[in-house]
Amino acid sequence: MNELSKSVSLDEPEDAFEEYLLFNLVYCSQVSPGIEQAKVHQSMLKMMALSVTALVSVAFSVNGYAESSTSTMNVSVSVEYSCAIESSPMEFGAYSGVVANASTTLNATATVVATCTSGAGARVTLDGGASPGLGSPGAPIRRMRAGEGQFLAYQVYSDVARGSVWGNTAVTGVALTGTGVPQILTAYGSVMAAQLAVPGAYSDELVVTITY
Repeated sequence: MNELSKSVSLDEPEDAFEEYLLFNLVYCSQVSPGIEQAKVHQSMLKMMALSVTALVSVAFSVNGYAESSTSTMNVSVSVEYSCAIESSPMEFGAYSGVVANASTTLNATATVVATCTSGAGARVTLDGGASPGLGSPGAPIRRMRAGEGQFLAYQVYSDVARGSVWGNTAVTGVALTGTGVPQILTAYGSVMAAQLAVPGAYSDELVVTITY
């Protein structure tokens, strides 16, 4: 009878256990006295091989994740004060300095929408337009123009009573404090009465500025 022997250390890798078990499988097949007994030995050794392999895999897995280390990631951002401004058109419609508006102004409104970050102090101003007449920046004489030398005077106010000209200075501008949501400001316009302007399509452009 051939004498076969093999040993393996528990410290060796998983493949060494499988090699050891397969070795014993061959040995049992050679020394077993009967076919049925050899089959029994083979079945038992296969079961042992699968069990040991599973245990070793679990052990390696546990040992591989047993240690850990941590670190702190600092996250930061700087939020700056900022504002955005939008405005709608101011449309007066039809004007008649002889009949309908002989003694009555023609009125209209427009909206200015200011959006600022919370706590931001801001001021909205309107310039004198593209064809300004005489006047100071705080109370400019605004004029719509239809052609060379053809003007129609009008004014824009910050109050419904049309008593405060919405101008282009810190004093005549409209102040606000940002809330993080849009704030709607109303611009109140008036075309002065009794202007005998040449018929035509008159227009102007105002620059709306928000300073913060």
